[in-house]
Amino acid sequence: TGDNNPVLLTLQTGETDMAADDVIGKIAFQAPDEGTGTDAILVSGAIQAVAEGDHSSSSNATRLEFMTGASEAAATKMWLTSGGKLGLGTAPDLGTLHVRTADSGASVSAHADELVIENSANSGLSILSGNSSNGRIMFGDDGDNDIGYIEYDHSTNQLALGANAGSHLKIDSAGHVTKPSNPSFRVYQSSDTDYANNHTMY
Repeated sequence: TGDNNPVLLTLQTGETDMAADDVIGKIAFQAPDEGTGTDAILVSGAIQAVAEGDHSSSSNATRLEFMTGASEAAATKMWLTSGGKLGLGTAPDLGTLHVRTADSGASVSAHADELVIENSANSGLSILSGNSSNGRIMFGDDGDNDIGYIEYDHSTNQLALGANAGSHLKIDSAGHVTKPSNPSFRVYQSSDTDYANNHTMY
């Protein structure tokens, strides 16, 4: 009845030598009496704790695997490592959050590995907004949380690029590009070049 005294369920293994990939404990979900049989009576989902390496007096590194079935006994579809990395569709071997549809065979830069989206064909990230709202990718630091950004305005169908907390390049719905901060320049005809009257320069 005291503070910080929750109900606790502990699954303990009797194994005395935990090695890499040993399952420490597992909770499985199954409907064994389903009348249609075959796939229907297989384990439909499970959560298991798996040793990431040999346990010792200085290490108990363990990952959690989340398993679901489609037309199969439940298989691992999500991994959470002892280091806090999360993988969807794969163990998170390329980034802190790694989402894989299929193996691309590619590597990833150490300077951009917090979120990795991978497929063997086309891959992408969708930002979905209301048709009168904006979608944004923001770049921030400890002095400004939107010091740089990419912003799409769905009400005007305009794309803007921002730097130093200001919009410096815009592409409107017709494809016109404006750069309000672009420095001005002068075009003139040099004295040693002869153009015909009414000649148009490009």
